[in-house]
Amino acid sequence: MSSSRANKPDTPADIQLRNCLIAPVKCSFTMIAGAGSGKTTSLVKGLATIISAHGAALKLNRQRVACITYTEIAAGEIWADVGSNPLVHVSTIHSFLWMITRSFQNDIRVWVGRRIDERIVELETTAAAFGPRVHQRTRDKNRRDVARYEESKAVVQSVSSFTYGTGPNYPRGVLGHDDIIRMATDFLRERPLFRTLLAQQFPFVFVDEGQDTQDVVVEALKAVAFQAGANFSLGFFGDPMQRIFPTGVGRINSEDNWTSIEKEENFRCPTTVLAVANAIRRSGDDLVQTGGRTEEVDGERLPVEGTARIFILPADGRRNEFMTAVREFVAQSNDDPAWREGPEAEVKLLVIVHRMAAIRLGFGELYASMNDRAPSKFSEGFLDASAWPLRPFETFVLPMIEVTEAGHEFEAMALLRKHCPCLAKETLLGKNVSELLGRLRAATHRLVELMTEGNGASNRDVLVLLRDQQLVTLDPRILTYLEEVPPDQVEEENGDDEEDSREISAMEAFLMCPAEQFRGFRRYIQQQSPFSTQQGIKGAEFERVLVVLDDDEGTHVQFSYDKYFGVKELSKRDLENMRDGKETSVDRTRRLFYVCCTRALKDLVVIYFSTTPDAAERQVRASGIFPDDAILTEEALR
Repeated sequence: MSSSRANKPDTPADIQLRNCLIAPVKCSFTMIAGAGSGKTTSLVKGLATIISAHGAALKLNRQRVACITYTEIAAGEIWADVGSNPLVHVSTIHSFLWMITRSFQNDIRVWVGRRIDERIVELETTAAAFGPRVHQRTRDKNRRDVARYEESKAVVQSVSSFTYGTGPNYPRGVLGHDDIIRMATDFLRERPLFRTLLAQQFPFVFVDEGQDTQDVVVEALKAVAFQAGANFSLGFFGDPMQRIFPTGVGRINSEDNWTSIEKEENFRCPTTVLAVANAIRRSGDDLVQTGGRTEEVDGERLPVEGTARIFILPADGRRNEFMTAVREFVAQSNDDPAWREGPEAEVKLLVIVHRMAAIRLGFGELYASMNDRAPSKFSEGFLDASAWPLRPFETFVLPMIEVTEAGHEFEAMALLRKHCPCLAKETLLGKNVSELLGRLRAATHRLVELMTEGNGASNRDVLVLLRDQQLVTLDPRILTYLEEVPPDQVEEENGDDEEDSREISAMEAFLMCPAEQFRGFRRYIQQQSPFSTQQGIKGAEFERVLVVLDDDEGTHVQFSYDKYFGVKELSKRDLENMRDGKETSVDRTRRLFYVCCTRALKDLVVIYFSTTPDAAERQVRASGIFPDDAILTEEALR
């Protein structure tokens, strides 16, 4: 194994990790590694150490090392780094948990039956609590959902085998992402045999991005470690300060006899940016990062100083004008024309997903449907396209459009084989395959037409095509909304803020959205535009970073820069959460701000749009995060 990462010089944390992994008795550990510290390098070095020290024994016992990552992209990068070594299994948490449970089909069938019963009880309990202000359509949806689960109960018993997809469809034997987590962790927590089997197959388990791992997964893996004792090593790599997603566990506490490792170095940020990062982190935890980015000058490695500035500007109708002025100011001050607007610009603009990006990139209505008065599960899942209404577009429609328009028929066929229920082996028996493929080809061409810019097709039109032509297995929750509702059952919103009502309103808006807006959305989440979501750029780095702080345009109540800087008072809930030791919007905003600022390799510019710029300036200066001469106002742009 000779990847560039594995061969990098060791840090004290790397040496501590190696000693832990080569010890005669296996032990578990946590590694906290701040932004730019080379966390993935340490992880890859750890894998190299295991292969070097224990590879022969692993091979003899037909065992492997498991490395669990957060995304498919991260899994691919690590897999390449370990030289595709067969002793290392790299996958996302969902894929890993499915791999260790999929052969227990009878257990899965029993679990699904139990899960259906649980959902029916949950829905009936919700219905029993409905008050007089609950809309009729909410009551009707609840009844339809109960009926759907009741119908599923009998069918599930005759399902020949279960698999998993993005969303659940129990009658077809499909489990969703959430099911895999829930089911596998139930098995691991409740059954000693499952824990034994996992430890026997994988005596070493690394978990990347530990802070974003769900607490039930951490608990289940810890149960394996506790039972297996000296025959098993569990390691979590991550940084609590970089937890962005609300389902993440955050800090993972070391158990008795575990090793705690802190990686303090920062190899990414110039000294000015590193000072800002440490100042942000100061009120979050006690990790102080050291070092900073260096470059070779005349044979000597010298620190990169870089620049870090914050502009505090009025939150009014001049936002775009101010942004252009700021970029011009920085271009002149740094003697760097790349900061200017234009095709040659090489500036990464980081924003919380809001209208500034959505409107410019042409998916304003799609954004609004998933954010304005939508339930939190939609707005939070919009950030990484994981919200269930988006999944058919993200996993099938958009990839299919991409390969079809490029003329890649083989890739199009591969997508159909993966997603189309008509092409399942048991379904093909006795069918005219040639005729079926002809129908699917025609349906695919129709899909391309619907997604063409200017066609005018809605998201509903696309989803109905997917349903009617059986191009994919749609989430039953989507199917519920595709059923035609008689006009006399449609009611106007009447100030009802219950979760079901919010979901129904959001789905109505989503289904009416022009389908073509998904093209701009895909460019956005794939970072093909100058914009990035602040939540979506962990691990990424850019020469020039422009961070926009703007509470006024955001609809994400879980973040507030005004509260973070002390411009706005904490809410009653924030104060209650502080008293109870729970996180507040200030904690979440601090972490988000830290992630954003630590992306910069050279220059960092923060624009803080505030409705009270004078008060904001006072509070920013009082915070001590930026040096006084790096805090600028509208006056500097005149």
